[in-house]
Amino acid sequence: MFTLGVKGIKELVSVREAVSRLAKVLAKIELDVEEVEVLEAYGRVLASDVVALVDHPGFDRSAVDGYAVVSSDTYSASMFNPAELEVVEAPAIGPGKARPVSTGEPLPSGADAVVMEEDVKRVGGKILVYKPVARGSNVSRRGEDFASGEVLVRAGTVLDFRKIPIIYASGHSTVRVFRKLRVGVVTVGSEVVEPGPDTASLGRGRVFNSTAYVVLSYLRRLPFIEARYYGVVPDDLGLLADFVARALALNDVVVTTGGTGPGETDLVYDLVETRGAWVFRGVAMRPGRPTSASVIDGKPVLHLSGFPLAAWVGLEGVFRPALVEALGLKGFSNQVVYAKLTRRLPNQAGYTTFVRSTLTTGVGGLPLVEPFMLRGSGLLRSLAETNSYIRLEEGSEGFEEGDVVPVYLDWP
Repeated sequence: MFTLGVKGIKELVSVREAVSRLAKVLAKIELDVEEVEVLEAYGRVLASDVVALVDHPGFDRSAVDGYAVVSSDTYSASMFNPAELEVVEAPAIGPGKARPVSTGEPLPSGADAVVMEEDVKRVGGKILVYKPVARGSNVSRRGEDFASGEVLVRAGTVLDFRKIPIIYASGHSTVRVFRKLRVGVVTVGSEVVEPGPDTASLGRGRVFNSTAYVVLSYLRRLPFIEARYYGVVPDDLGLLADFVARALALNDVVVTTGGTGPGETDLVYDLVETRGAWVFRGVAMRPGRPTSASVIDGKPVLHLSGFPLAAWVGLEGVFRPALVEALGLKGFSNQVVYAKLTRRLPNQAGYTTFVRSTLTTGVGGLPLVEPFMLRGSGLLRSLAETNSYIRLEEGSEGFEEGDVVPVYLDWP
């Protein structure tokens, strides 16, 4: 239990609970479905299953360059006793015959295997086969890759370079995808200044905006999200309410950065209390404890810390998994590798802790992972100079130097 005055965070929810609550709100967003050309669907979320319209391959075909044969003709073949076969160009072959074929070429009728080019010697109109082949050797059978009517890609899949070719190969030129999720971003704080030609020097207590660009950069890596920026709003409740209302009118979700604290000038609390309802206020995670969510004008609003690293944790630890759960996204998880920790990494009781880290190649064994140990939720270097992160779960006391730990790689 935590109490910090009237605006204080009275009780922190776990990361898991925050994700669950936010997912339930995000799941209420209705995204229209549109049909687009397959290549234009890269990065979009598939709205319905893709079912194969044809067999692939559509016929038995050679998997190598060589000679189509009847496999039983080669069973006794060896380097010292090669099988001798007559070369023909007919569309069908029988025992004692062979026909030249290239990779991908249909298998002639009567053939049931292909001898590789390097395993034969051409002598006039005949070949000498030095290596036996079994029935089906070096042959791609009809429907071996996939069969007509088979579900190839499930709804909810984020389409990437691995999925698009198989959709084309199955006979589809268009697919049904959800329209992009529209997310508006608003920065809160009179102290925040946008960089520009007139801001070469800052007054005392003023800071260049960076947190909004953490959020925008994070969101714009996701092709199924359309992220829009609405600028900086000063510490004025009326102006903040107006900014958020305008952003909500044009978007499915709004993300605010800053103003989440208990101070008199931190106005997110007042905004939610007067205009909406809390989904949760505060999460038991480090950094990013002030991360909160609300519903205003019937739409979800995610409230992130004004400190850049804490804002990233709110996105990575809460928003993204909630989005995965709400939209049923598939193939959208971090790659995890296991590495040896280079130093002790303690955890704070009751919290889930996110520690930025650098993964490097080990010598003759596991890779090494170096935690970024400078403290502070506003440290931009911890993002700029690392390539991964370590997650210490609630209830964990931490890790010791030399422990092998899961490391989450930054996704592109």
